[in-house]
Amino acid sequence: MLQKLRQDISPAVRENEPLAPYTTYKIGGPARYFFEATSAEDVVLAVKAASRLEVPCYVLGGGSNVLVSDEGFRGLVILMKNRGILIKDDMVLVEAGAVVGQVSQKTVEAGLTGFEWAVGLPGTVGGAVRGNAGMWGSEIRNSVESVWAMRDGSEQPVSREECGFGYRTSVFKREPGWVILKVALRLRKAEDPALAKQVLVKYLMRKKESQPVEWPSAGCAFQNWQPPSDADMDALHHRFDLNTDEKIPCTDTGAVPAGWIIDRLGLKGYKVGHASVSEKHANFLVSDGAAKAADVIGLISAVKMKVRNSTDGMVQLTEEIELVGF
Repeated sequence: MLQKLRQDISPAVRENEPLAPYTTYKIGGPARYFFEATSAEDVVLAVKAASRLEVPCYVLGGGSNVLVSDEGFRGLVILMKNRGILIKDDMVLVEAGAVVGQVSQKTVEAGLTGFEWAVGLPGTVGGAVRGNAGMWGSEIRNSVESVWAMRDGSEQPVSREECGFGYRTSVFKREPGWVILKVALRLRKAEDPALAKQVLVKYLMRKKESQPVEWPSAGCAFQNWQPPSDADMDALHHRFDLNTDEKIPCTDTGAVPAGWIIDRLGLKGYKVGHASVSEKHANFLVSDGAAKAADVIGLISAVKMKVRNSTDGMVQLTEEIELVGF
């Protein structure tokens, strides 16, 4: 099979490539086959070849928000290394493998504003659009003008409306066969470019102060909890034995931060093997550098169970982390 993949894709296809170095968790076994795609054409070629040869295929971006099995992935992993960035007026055309933080910096350097918040976002633009990534109350869907994706075997434009964005999701996540190749972002001309640079630095410092950047993790582990009704919020207030004047924090959409729930239950520092709930931010499950995927899976399960049991089943957390090779 290796020879067929090399013939159909490129001689650069590798075998048994360790995946841990390509993930922010630094966890995971090898990919049976591995290919670094440096252009959209490379991606299309590789996906088509994998389909034709009936080889399981996984597209890997910056390696954040994923947990790779200790056994690795028994198929072809395509690493997105297509990283072109083209800025013209207020439009930014970005290839899917471009690092989000670099795009944020370059747009500010070009005199644009509106994407400063993303400077600390890990991973690539393709992955961020696929999961509608967000930080500090902003989401990438607010900047997306259109997307070019591989679907039905060919490269096709996808309008912003067709992207089907939702909380940490999009049509690209719901339709695994749709692969993002390029993204067009629409930003704004900064009235005060110097101020935009200051905002960029502020977001970087805010991340360092509030998140455990010194330890390997996949980013936020769980989605925020959306209470079905006000009655559920009242019930949560009661179950957590809050004072009458103590309010439950909520996002702009009325969701309760998962990190606050986990912290409130006293789970900071809770460990399974070499993985633990961060002492700095409870929605980060960090590795001490020696964690296996099994440790993280065990910790995810334990945290979900403790939250569920402590709220009599009312709060059931959903993990953001995508499992690969399980």
